[in-house]
This record gives sequence, C-alpha cells and structure tokens, in this order.
Amino acid sequence: MSDLPVTDDPSFKLATHHAFGLRWHFPFEFSAFTSATDACIADVMVEFAHLPTISADPENQGRLSRVDANEVIFMVEGVATFQVCAGRWVRLHPEPGSDTQMMKLILMGAVAAFVLHQRGLLPLHGSGIVTPQGARLFVGHSGAGKSTTLAALVKRGYPMICDDLASICLEGPDEPSVFPGVPLYKLWADSAEALGLATDVLPRVREQLDKFIVSAAGGRQVADSIPLHTIYQLEVHDQPQVSFEELHNAAKFHALLDHTWQNLTLKRMGLHKIHFQQLVSLSNRVRVVAVRRPREGTETGILQLIERLEADFQV
Repeated sequence: MSDLPVTDDPSFKLATHHAFGLRWHFPFEFSAFTSATDACIADVMVEFAHLPTISADPENQGRLSRVDANEVIFMVEGVATFQVCAGRWVRLHPEPGSDTQMMKLILMGAVAAFVLHQRGLLPLHGSGIVTPQGARLFVGHSGAGKSTTLAALVKRGYPMICDDLASICLEGPDEPSVFPGVPLYKLWADSAEALGLATDVLPRVREQLDKFIVSAAGGRQVADSIPLHTIYQLEVHDQPQVSFEELHNAAKFHALLDHTWQNLTLKRMGLHKIHFQQLVSLSNRVRVVAVRRPREGTETGILQLIERLEADFQV
C-alpha cells in the first residue's frame, strides 16, 4: 500500500472515515473506509507512536500481548504493534518494511473489535446484508462460508452491511441495530471462481495467499444502521442437503458467545459482566438459526444455500 506517509510529521493531514457507527481519524488515507463529511469530529483517533516492547502473554497462548481494564496492546510480527485505549485512541508502531495492507486489515478487524468492546458495542464475527425485514447476519468460524454467502447475496442485489465484523448496538427498547462496516469483503480463490469473479484483477490479502479483496463500493453498501432481524450460524456437515434449525434459550446464547470477537479477553478487560448482559439482551430480541451446508461442492452448495436463505428471508 503506497498511501502510508513516509514520515510521522504531526502536520500531516488527517483523513476522516466512517465505519462501525464511529468516525475515525487516520494519519493516512484509508480508501476502504467510507469518507466522513464532518471531518472535525472524531470518535476514534488513530496515530503513529513509539510503543513499549511487550512479552509473551501466558494467558493468551503465548502471543505478544498485554490486556487489562485500561488498554489492549498486541504485536503482530512483521506488521506492527497496536495499542487500543478507552475506545478512543489507537496507536500504531509499524515494523520496518512492514506489510501495510495487513496492518490495515488488522485495523478493520481485531483493533476495531477492541474499540467496539471498550465503547459498549457488541462486535460479532459475522457478515451481513439487508433485506426488507431488516439486517441478516451470518456468523461462523473460519471456513464456514460467511464471506462467500455475503458475496453471493450481494451479487443477487442485496445491499451489504458488513463483512467479518458486525458492530451491534443494543441501546433502546427497539430491535438491536447493525452499523455498516467497511465496504469490502475477502474471498478464497475457489469461492471467487464459483461466483464468477475474476481474481486476476483483485488484490490479494497477502502475497502468499489465494485470498482476494473485493470492493463493495458503488451503491452496494448501506449508509445507516439497520434493525437486526436474524442471525444465521453457518456450519458445514457431510450431508448432501442444507439444513435449518432455529435455536432457543441456552443454544442461542452460546452461539452468540462463540462468535463474539475477542471473547476470551473480556474478563481481563473488565467487560465480561457487560458482555453477558449484552448476549442475554440480544438472545431475547433476535432470531438465531443454525444453518448447515454440504462440505463438498462449493458451487452447488452455495447455490442451494442461497436458495434456502432467500426462502427464509420471507419469515
């Protein structure tokens, strides 16, 4: 990425962008984020800074990180050290010759999720589109097909609301709402091929990966928050057909817990009680459906899945 400054000169003009229900000030242009018109107001300030060296964290599988009630700081080797404070400040210390595209993807993912937790919003590991009845989110573990499902539905004309990270607001007596994320999604080569997308013109997530970045710009993403209608938990199985099972009570709660970003760090952040209350509130107010699709046959499986989903959108 060539739009990072070669200097940390404080006079460098800030770029203001909008995502996840927040206005972000960056020390560089971030073309993936939607530009904000009210550039004088920022919810989150992102800046370059010198950050302390951190050691392996035995409570985080030995990763280079430190988590407490005041801050989260972690390092991704070959990329940068990131610090997130009070849902208001993000500080970056890039590695020499770092992978700046990966740094931006981490800002859109893990960093944004920590910001949302610190600000009282709920970040789910999910992608989503808008239907006439409201937002539909697709949560699941890596490889479950969240982005592929999103891409197939966007191709059919459904507006995108987010990919990989869903920012959910639970305030007020009405339905929970989902804020628009960043208008791009990421696809593996086989999924792109199944959807008829030519990968030779798409940037890669990382040079050594057959995973590509697809822009959803051009009117395919909504601008405002959308009431949340249904959450689909995507899984794969060895059966030939797609199956749907509506979840209730504890099964709903645990599905939402399982797909919360950074859920293992929340106790050390002092947010586990708030998170519990958020999940109870969300469980009581939205429909959650477990969706299992065939493991084999990407193209046929996706077509079958989309047909079943569109039928369920009538609910």
